[in-house]
Amino acid sequence: MATNTYSIIVNRPLTEVFAYMDDVSREREWQPAIKSARVEPEGATTVGTEKHYTSEFMGREVRNTYVAKIFEKNARVVYETTSKSAISATASFAWDEVDGGTKVTMSITGEPKGILKLIPRGVLDKVYEQEIKGALRRLKERLETG
Repeated sequence: MATNTYSIIVNRPLTEVFAYMDDVSREREWQPAIKSARVEPEGATTVGTEKHYTSEFMGREVRNTYVAKIFEKNARVVYETTSKSAISATASFAWDEVDGGTKVTMSITGEPKGILKLIPRGVLDKVYEQEIKGALRRLKERLETG
């Protein structure tokens, strides 16, 4: 199971960056592969919160549900997919205050399931890398330019 971890510095206050990233209704702004997203139950994220996504991945529609397993407001969140998801994954996010802003670290450990298992691992790893790096660049741009 491969892990892809990347970080970026966002020149905005930590609480602002965290709040933006925790708002499921804004995720499409910085993760354009997401076609729809909803949270259950509605409201603030806590341990047990589920985030349901329909995304496009390598030209295919995929559905994943992530459950918050660890939630430390303004510090760290860890999500794991449910058994009905297209991938078996753990996604973790960490926010650290740095001079002039916030260091955001995003890490995904995953294993494809179903038809996605037919795609060579090297190809999947490259696509994951591109998607995570692109998401972090868009996050930075979105938050720093308004």
